[in-house]
Amino acid sequence: MRVAGHYALWQAGVYHRDVSPGNLMWYRKGNVLMGVLNDYDLSSSADAEGPQGNERTGTIPFMALDLLSDKGQRGEVQHLYRHDLESFMWVLVWVALRYKDGQLLPRKIRHFDKWATVDAEQCGKEKFFFLTNFLNYNLPDIDMRMADLIMYCFEALRKDLNRRGDLLFKQRRAQLAGSGQKITEKIELDDQEFLHLFTTTEAWVQLSDNLK
Repeated sequence: MRVAGHYALWQAGVYHRDVSPGNLMWYRKGNVLMGVLNDYDLSSSADAEGPQGNERTGTIPFMALDLLSDKGQRGEVQHLYRHDLESFMWVLVWVALRYKDGQLLPRKIRHFDKWATVDAEQCGKEKFFFLTNFLNYNLPDIDMRMADLIMYCFEALRKDLNRRGDLLFKQRRAQLAGSGQKITEKIELDDQEFLHLFTTTEAWVQLSDNLK
């Protein structure tokens, strides 16, 4: 995954907003595989004129859960860096659990066909179920390092979803009670903080070390 390059572009004000398998390519340079994120047709820039960041963009099976909600589909959810990074995770599990050696697995043993055929709302429900039950899914015959990466990344996603949900609950409860209590912990992590959730996992560190 070309996560580092994508992060650098985002920090520079170039927002891709359509991370999907069709937009990820690779080539070999000596013994090293180089990842490329292409197709910036749906991208935007921080200095562009007019409304930016809330348009409905992306490929449904790989869009972040927030963007698959009713509000997201109405363009009422700002597209953040964490949404693109979450898309990388959906691409990871899509490819790892549906392909082997570049070949699509037989229908009876591959996952997620429904994600590509249902509407955004139903796809969100399917993906939310996976996120909260991913440890119960049978992984195909894949490298243990890849299996670890999937488990650690989706555990990080799940924990952040729960953290944000807890804070939103407290915030809403305080509003209804009229207590005036303020939630001091920020609901949205900074871009670097969100990326840090993944890059510090044991699986990510080990794979990064192996690529050096």
